[in-house]
Amino acid sequence: MVNRQLRRVQEKSKKSAQKKRAAAQKKKAAERKKGEKKRFWTTVVQFLKDVRIEMKKVIWPSKEEVVNYTMVVLITVTVVTTFILVLDLVLSKLLALIIT
Repeated sequence: MVNRQLRRVQEKSKKSAQKKRAAAQKKKAAERKKGEKKRFWTTVVQFLKDVRIEMKKVIWPSKEEVVNYTMVVLITVTVVTTFILVLDLVLSKLLALIIT
């Protein structure tokens, strides 16, 4: 009888300990969520501050430089496009001659 009563007392104490642990885990999880939200916004704010600092370091091109770079790009694209067009026409004529 003593063993049976002792087991019951031990089981009750185990159950109450488990309930306490579960409650503590829920509380810790809730605190972590709150902490994560705070950390998220502090991370976002820090990122934006860093972006602002880096943007101050950027040396922006002048209007003349932008125009020159744009012209170089347009001329290069035109030349490459013309080259590919001519190459395509020549190869298709050769293929037509081979096939027929």
